[in-house]
Amino acid sequence: MRAVKGFTLIELLVAVVAASTLSLVALQVYGAYHNLYLHLYGDYQKETAAILEELRRINPYCFGARIKR
Repeated sequence: MRAVKGFTLIELLVAVVAASTLSLVALQVYGAYHNLYLHLYGDYQKETAAILEELRRINPYCFGARIKR
């Protein structure tokens, strides 16, 4: 009798389908996370710009403003 070595074609196809399914799910989760990050970062930038503008309005001589002579 011959010893059977290796995988059958069906076993390889099942492994490829399982790996591709996991990759697809991982990419979708990462995409959602990335979109959330961009949204939150944009909000942070807007709030920071508003705070800096308010501080410049209160004290125009700080934050790099030049005094005209």
